[in-house]
Amino acid sequence: MKILITIPNPDLGSSDFLRSGNVVHAPWLNTAPAEEVLEALLAHRAQGLIASRRPPESLLRRWPKSVSGPLFVAYVTGVPGPSADPGYPGPVEHRLADGGIEEIAAALGHCERRFALDRAVSPRPAPPAADSREVVLVGAGIVNLVTALYLSEADFRVTVLDRSPAPGGDDWRRYGCTHAGDDARMFTFTEMDSYNNRDFHGSAPEYFRLPVEKMGWLATGDRQLSEEECAWIEDFERVPSWLARTYNEDIFAFTAEAFDEWNSLRRQYPGLFENVVLTEGILRLYGDPDHLRAALARHRALGAVSREPTPAELAEEFPALARPLATGTPAGGFLVPGFTLAVHAFSRRIVSFLQARGVVFHWDTPVLGVVRDGSGAVTGFDCATPIPDTAHVVASPGVDGSALLEGSPCAGRIHGVLGGWMRVGNETDRLPHSLKVGRRGHVTEDANVTVAVDDAGRQSLIVGSGYGYTGAGVHADGEQLAAMRRGILDTVERLFPGRTVLPDPQGHGGADDFRYCVRPWTATSLGLYHAERTAHDRLFVINGGHNTGGFAQSPAIARAVLASLGGQAHAMHALYHPERLSAFMTDEAQAAPVTADTPAPLI
Repeated sequence: MKILITIPNPDLGSSDFLRSGNVVHAPWLNTAPAEEVLEALLAHRAQGLIASRRPPESLLRRWPKSVSGPLFVAYVTGVPGPSADPGYPGPVEHRLADGGIEEIAAALGHCERRFALDRAVSPRPAPPAADSREVVLVGAGIVNLVTALYLSEADFRVTVLDRSPAPGGDDWRRYGCTHAGDDARMFTFTEMDSYNNRDFHGSAPEYFRLPVEKMGWLATGDRQLSEEECAWIEDFERVPSWLARTYNEDIFAFTAEAFDEWNSLRRQYPGLFENVVLTEGILRLYGDPDHLRAALARHRALGAVSREPTPAELAEEFPALARPLATGTPAGGFLVPGFTLAVHAFSRRIVSFLQARGVVFHWDTPVLGVVRDGSGAVTGFDCATPIPDTAHVVASPGVDGSALLEGSPCAGRIHGVLGGWMRVGNETDRLPHSLKVGRRGHVTEDANVTVAVDDAGRQSLIVGSGYGYTGAGVHADGEQLAAMRRGILDTVERLFPGRTVLPDPQGHGGADDFRYCVRPWTATSLGLYHAERTAHDRLFVINGGHNTGGFAQSPAIARAVLASLGGQAHAMHALYHPERLSAFMTDEAQAAPVTADTPAPLI
């Protein structure tokens, strides 16, 4: 999709807005005749125009007749005119407050989002008949467990297949992201976030170019990256800042939807949330004043601030943090809505609840691949437990399930980024709230500190942090795991001086106090949602790649799955479409050929 900007803003030249090549800045057209502007739109096959003034009505009538697809126009000055001729709907119009770079970025975002929503996406079958209410879920991570709960409530017959043993009965290394690692998950309104560059005049972060020990995220060691992995990193780096901000808005919107769903679940199924160390409210701490100010402004804009105590008030309210606050280790913080819980315990409660409702679980049952015919349609699945042709299939494959993505637009888009955990005691000067800790320029910049209870019933804190890119698989280099552990240990020692790190008898990475898991990520920071019709007229749905937000967004994802199976639309179908970035970066619009029927030139 091409977008033409005619506003003469000098900041655009030093921004990354034009780097992708499909956003064109032509300030000389700001005062040009409408005929020249239309010629430029047709020459570029542009579907978007961002201008100082509303174009003449004649241009807005002619443009849709010459370029296919949805069109978009944004302007600072002007009043919307009459609708275009029947059969030639006019562009979607958007008013700008001014011609500054922030408003131009917002206009680009509106244009791209409208383009994404208007594209033909997931198939919408008729509402399920009596013989099509069977669903097989592939993967028993938290996203599919919550989806199974919603499907069961909607009277679907549900079966769940997972490649790992039943949760809690084996070495943690044998499990996927939900059941491996440590027993902590958090919900905040910004839990799933964009990690792409969002600074208009900045450059793409080099996270995936440097190893963990050198302040990067690369955890593959000396192994040479594959072509797929190099392409994934390049996709991450080519998302322009304005588009990263747009993606972030959409991510936050789905998290806000999930918040309402979580509240409903807690009211409807209170027993699921018992004995899972449910802890309300999150305290966010920041290592330097500038980071604190920026984060506070961001959360205020989202309406996601509960209280703003001073550092002295924080020290009085949270004695466990008094010493580090006194030395300025955190510059300060604020409280936000949210909650944490023990995800292992919570997941086991969901499994037991679902089994009591008739949901069938098959553990140690991998689905090795998808069988497709010559046209690419799904005809079956490679699994020791037969999957009926009459069943819809919903796969949430994590990082290990790449074979399930083959033949779909999701192929190659989910890669692994690991995070680690360590524990300290929380029995003296007990911390009542879980924390989020931001430390710029540190090997483990962001940390979650989750209020927990260990297997012996003792109060503890789980400190989770770190980003380690493992590529298309889950295997991490031992030296980079050790570097991550050292970074987490430094955070522990600075926040909780004098507290002893608790051992883990199943520890790994060269120490007996460290666990990790590999989270499914995408290069765009968006989740993935794809649905296709099988050869048996059922749906095959893929969702995943939610980086740090799979738990937080799981109820919204479940709603999107229900919508697909019911033949209804959900915004996630389009905004998490695996080809959202590639479709936008591709020049899809086609200028109509000039014929005798082409309208007369503009006057």
